Amino acid sequence: MDHRSISMLIMLSYGLIIVVILALVMSFAIARRSSTARHAPTFSSPPTPPPGVRLTRELQEETRDVASRGNPEQAAKNLHKQASLPMSQATAVVYALQAGQVFAEPEPPAATPEPESAQANRAPVDAELLATLRRLVVQDRLRRTAAIRLLKERTGMNTKEARRFLDAL
Repeated sequence: MDHRSISMLIMLSYGLIIVVILALVMSFAIARRSSTARHAPTFSSPPTPPPGVRLTRELQEETRDVASRGNPEQAAKNLHKQASLPMSQATAVVYALQAGQVFAEPEPPAATPEPESAQANRAPVDAELLATLRRLVVQDRLRRTAAIRLLKERTGMNTKEARRFLDAL
């Protein structure tokens, strides 16, 4: 073998070594990238929101706006805080809002009766009832169940009010 063929073999060997090293580096990079992608949450279909979710129109519009600007994660975080939904449900609601779903608004709170009108509907505590209540409280000092029940039936007080009344005796 002449000198020229030996140098060609050496160059071919170096080239082969470089190709093997590059193949190893590329396979390592591909394996690392695919393992990272496996841990990222992916949904084959968007999660469905739970039934009965009620949101104000303003909150729905704000959530849609934030999500449409490319921030669905931020929209879910805001919804999680403002509507007190678990994060998974908030995410499902964001997907539903982006798909065009509209949620029912919360019902307005029931009007509480005025304290004066509540007092007007109550029957007065007369001397006979007061004597009966004292006797019942003495018999059952800890729970006073019978006294509370009687006071609620005769006057229309709720349990909390009846307990307060009996505490004041």
